[in-house]
Amino acid sequence: MKIRHLVHSCLLIDVAGRTVLVDPGGFSGEAVRGLEADLLSRIDAVAITHQHPDHVDRRLLAEVLSHASEAIVIAEPATAQQLAEPAEDAPAVEAEKVLALSAGTAHEFGPVGDHASLRVQAVGGDHAIIHPDIPRVGNTGLVLTADGEPRLGITGDSLEPVQEFHGIDALAFAVVAPWSKMAETIDFLRAVRPRLALPVHDAVASDVGRPIYLRQSSNLAPEGTEVRDWPEDGAVEVPAS
Repeated sequence: MKIRHLVHSCLLIDVAGRTVLVDPGGFSGEAVRGLEADLLSRIDAVAITHQHPDHVDRRLLAEVLSHASEAIVIAEPATAQQLAEPAEDAPAVEAEKVLALSAGTAHEFGPVGDHASLRVQAVGGDHAIIHPDIPRVGNTGLVLTADGEPRLGITGDSLEPVQEFHGIDALAFAVVAPWSKMAETIDFLRAVRPRLALPVHDAVASDVGRPIYLRQSSNLAPEGTEVRDWPEDGAVEVPAS
């Protein structure tokens, strides 16, 4: 499995012969548009954890789908409903290309060549509380699984320690957010104890502030969990456990 960080919460994942783009939001436009056209054309699915614009930029999504003509869009149910309607700056996504995935359900991609099938499971269900006066939206975390591959979890905007994240091989977690505090992030990591923890949702932190959150998450992580920052090229290879 190869995971590439494309700014904030956007990830490009190569696993089981498939390519999945996760949460192409407003902070990630330059990075996504900088990908080669043939790479964009190989995307099999765009997965969106929730409707907030830092996780889905409708114009950017339309551009991706113009290259990846065969890709489907897997989205949290309320987000899927929104995508089926046109936005001010982007057309509606074709209904047959949108798959609403609610917590507890999954979609399976068939095998490609010698690779096993890829299962994308939705977990959780609610965005973290920003403030009691702000209505909560849906948020579906994701777990990607294939025989012979590491299991990857993606939290979206939630630190709910769902059972599916416990002991997972790799976990993309929100290292800093307007809705979280450092103690909650550390307690979350201690509860689920991933083998590898990869920091995302970090574009909201300044260049000098981000290392504080990363350092404390690393220093206070549970035994057996490695919190690893992204290398200069933003790509991490995760071997099977």
